[in-house]
Amino acid sequence: MINRLVLSIWLVLFAALFRIAAVSAQIKDTIALTLADAEQQLLQKNIPLLVQRYSIDSAKAGIITAKLYDNPQVTYENVLYNHTDNRWFDFSYNGENSLQVTQLIKLAGKRNRAVLLAQSGVKLNEYQFYDILRTLRFSLHDNFYDLYYKQRSLDTYASQIAFLQTVVTVFTEQRDLGNIAPKEVIRIKSMLYDLQHDQLELQQDIQQAQSDLALLIRIPTGIAIVPQLSPGDTVAPATFQFNFEALLDTAKQNRYDLKIAQETVRYNQLNLRLQKSIAVPDLQVGFSYDKQGNFERNYNGLNVSMPIPFFNRNQGNIKTAKILVESSKLQLQGEEDELAHEVMNSLQLVLRTEKLLNEFDPGFENDYTKMMKEVEKNFRLHNIGLLEFIDLYDAYRNNVLKMNELKYDRLHALELINFSTGSLIFHP
Repeated sequence: MINRLVLSIWLVLFAALFRIAAVSAQIKDTIALTLADAEQQLLQKNIPLLVQRYSIDSAKAGIITAKLYDNPQVTYENVLYNHTDNRWFDFSYNGENSLQVTQLIKLAGKRNRAVLLAQSGVKLNEYQFYDILRTLRFSLHDNFYDLYYKQRSLDTYASQIAFLQTVVTVFTEQRDLGNIAPKEVIRIKSMLYDLQHDQLELQQDIQQAQSDLALLIRIPTGIAIVPQLSPGDTVAPATFQFNFEALLDTAKQNRYDLKIAQETVRYNQLNLRLQKSIAVPDLQVGFSYDKQGNFERNYNGLNVSMPIPFFNRNQGNIKTAKILVESSKLQLQGEEDELAHEVMNSLQLVLRTEKLLNEFDPGFENDYTKMMKEVEKNFRLHNIGLLEFIDLYDAYRNNVLKMNELKYDRLHALELINFSTGSLIFHP
């Protein structure tokens, strides 16, 4: 008897330790993350940002290359076989050898224009970095808010499913005793199965949202992210700040994709100037020395050469550069038009969501939640019927889900204001 008691105690302790270890493992596989922490990890770990930084460094190296001068060229010649003295490689007084040094001098400002073109290329890469950052920051914030409110909705499903599972157990016992009709058990089970199916779909959406967020900030797979939002993270700026003209001016100053389009025009204009200067031939200056192969011994001479631009005047590259200038100007106009529409659409969306959210009573959610607790209590006491309970329960769940969705839509609209203007107008 004592052995059995000891064995039972050990089994209970083992089960308790196993449960504690399982809980600890779950804690290790979960990370609570604030928006500020997520943004910090985005800047430090995101691969597209890191790759673009290398592109900036590579473009800066192009400036160094453009500033370099051409190397001088040295040519030395010595007699291979002296037939007079029958000597190979004759370095004696009677041997013949010559030396020539030449230097290419670029004219028409080719070097300076190549430097300006390389500097413009650096700007383009820097603007691309900030535009990628703008897009990734929007994706990070949007996924963060989406995951947060979906997890709140999942909590609602979990509490309702737990309650209905208890109700199903009690109803099944009462049905077996003949106290309630079987159809009521079927009705409650049907409601439970519907909730579990919807919960499964929401869990799949949450898994995808977690995967997208983890990929942005490079959190290892298998770790669940739990976003943390404080009340200050959802405070919107004053309504009067949402003025279309002001937002459009802000966008024109801060949108880096627009700056890319503007700098592309400048880049192509610089390239056109460079191509025109390439049509001007370069000057090659040299010095030559000949020991005794000329009209006098130890001859010294100055060489100046330049190709005559008779056939090749770089016509094709100049024409291509002109076409690129006109094309980039047209593309810039398209970017400006698209920017204006994006700002207007984001403004209209945020005004509509703010208006709808302001129409809700701030205490409505709490009052509704308290009411549903009373409904559950009265249902247990059989003060309300099954059909009325199901209607109220469905209405409550839909209200919670829609409210979470509306809160996300509001933050999504505010982030679109940031995205369309390229600035942190709404900055938690």
